[in-house]
Amino acid sequence: MNKFGIISLIMAFALFIVFKTPVFAEEAAYNPQAEPIFASGEVLEIVDIKENKELSASFQSEQMVQTVKVLVLNGKYKGQTILIENNLTANPAYDINIKPGQRVVLSIDDAIQPPTFFIADIERYPVLMIILGVFLGLLLLVGGMKGMYSIISLGTTALLVFFVLVPAILNNYPPIPSAIVVALVSTFITMVFVGGVNLKSLAASLGTVLSVLAAGIIAMLAIHFAVLNGFHDQESTILLMERPELNFTSILAAAVIIGALGAVMDVGMSIASSIYELKSVNNSLTPAELFKSGMNVGRDTMGTMANTLILAYVGGAFSLILLAANAPVVKLINLGSVATEIVAALAGSIGIVVCVPVTAVIAGYLIGNSKEFKGACVCENKPETALR
Repeated sequence: MNKFGIISLIMAFALFIVFKTPVFAEEAAYNPQAEPIFASGEVLEIVDIKENKELSASFQSEQMVQTVKVLVLNGKYKGQTILIENNLTANPAYDINIKPGQRVVLSIDDAIQPPTFFIADIERYPVLMIILGVFLGLLLLVGGMKGMYSIISLGTTALLVFFVLVPAILNNYPPIPSAIVVALVSTFITMVFVGGVNLKSLAASLGTVLSVLAAGIIAMLAIHFAVLNGFHDQESTILLMERPELNFTSILAAAVIIGALGAVMDVGMSIASSIYELKSVNNSLTPAELFKSGMNVGRDTMGTMANTLILAYVGGAFSLILLAANAPVVKLINLGSVATEIVAALAGSIGIVVCVPVTAVIAGYLIGNSKEFKGACVCENKPETALR
């Protein structure tokens, strides 16, 4: 079977999962009582702005209310012009500061007529689409067909996460096995698209999956013994109020598995690719020599990738770090939110470190014993000498 045949089979399997999970979800569906309707709107003008004296007296701060004329751009009420009150509380975390010509997201409650309109947020979708377009364009420009394959694999991973993993967890499927299945399928699809159908992709996939499993086991043990309950941020607390039956400790472990997947994949492919290229240049290299060379490459890679992963977690929790900067070290480390971030970063980093010898062993054995390189040249220099 050629490359595109195997890719087609993997894609078919992924699509089967994508469309099968929502079918199961209907049996135990998450059905909220009343969902608000959302639509886009354009601010035509600020009709009036005045102080809300009652709220100002209650909160002991200036509370303003804007009367805004908004044109509904889509949805059930498209074309209607409405007046909406927009409260400004002097708290930038909650205020939605708008100006004429700006697009906003409208929340519409039409359970009782006439419908009530609220400004839910500023519409950021167009800006996000522009940034996404720049990213995809650069992938195609720099990577060519490889860039196209990267886009397809990225899209497949997004489908698996948002249309398989998320619905599965919300419909009470076990979070950890669900995350492992998604990681497994995503890894094989990504490796096949990026590296092709060969021993390099197989070795990288096996090394990645085993290392992510190791990271997941470490995370589960750390979560258990550190008594982390999964409520480390505002979003998880809100989710608890909406879905108290969910297993939040398992969700936390699943998040670690998904969070570590990308960095571990990078290390796995780097090692497998280097071993594959060495063997293609010098067919006389033994599995032991290939393993040693893979370890040399891995040692150089794992430091930077561990930094990448830890810095990604630090960046995501930077406000928390600033908030806790003046707290005593003992208090800081033992905070549930801080401990959760530390566990996630370290478990993922352990996955990266484990990936180096695991992938080197697998790639060295598979590629070193392969008959694929019969016509490769035999070079005088040993790979370990060349890589030092």
